[in-house]
Amino acid sequence: MISYIHAPVLAACFFTLLFMRRWWLYIDRMGFSREVGRRAPSLVQGDILAATLAIVPFLVAAVDWFGITLPRQSAPIAPGMAALISVVCLSGCVFVLRNSGQRFAGHWAGTRESALRTVVALRIIDASELAHALDVLQQHEARQFNDRTIDAEAREVRK
Repeated sequence: MISYIHAPVLAACFFTLLFMRRWWLYIDRMGFSREVGRRAPSLVQGDILAATLAIVPFLVAAVDWFGITLPRQSAPIAPGMAALISVVCLSGCVFVLRNSGQRFAGHWAGTRESALRTVVALRIIDASELAHALDVLQQHEARQFNDRTIDAEAREVRK
């Protein structure tokens, strides 16, 4: 029996995968894929997890529609269970991408802009972290060497 309850879930997963692929294509076309992977590894890992969760409903729908019996099962998967698995996977994908904000736009120009905006934001974050680290280092050096004065006459070097 074919259940068409998968159709809206598959449509949502398809467009999610399309927008994610488009964003990563622009990052790669601009030559920033290594930089984004180095500066934000959790972004890459989250997108891989979200893409995996978005692909699973396609597999579950195929198993349901074609009546494939999974290993160690006596009968094909029930349509209700297949629909539940698809909805749970889509919910997991949305949960993983909850902080993506405006990163995935619906059109090509918006995708290009959001990819560039992400790279710039990562560079700004790195620059501010570096500035803060330098300030802390200068404060530490000032505190450490503030009490010590080197007097040339106090320290004589004998030959």
